[in-house]
Amino acid sequence: SLEKAAAAVRAELLVVVGVRDHMVNPQPALDFAKLVGARTVELKSDCGHLSFNCEQATVIQAISQFLEN
Repeated sequence: SLEKAAAAVRAELLVVVGVRDHMVNPQPALDFAKLVGARTVELKSDCGHLSFNCEQATVIQAISQFLEN
């Protein structure tokens, strides 16, 4: 279960999802992020599954900030 898996996590997480991704449902990742208290980045471009490429600057900035902390 997500709850059991979340209980085993000891690391800080950054979860990045494309909210308009029709190939990979982002909701399970968002649910898991909420359970573990992870930071989340929701990419909202019209690029769907390729939103990581379309919003590359946002992703790079989020990862950089996460790693700095």
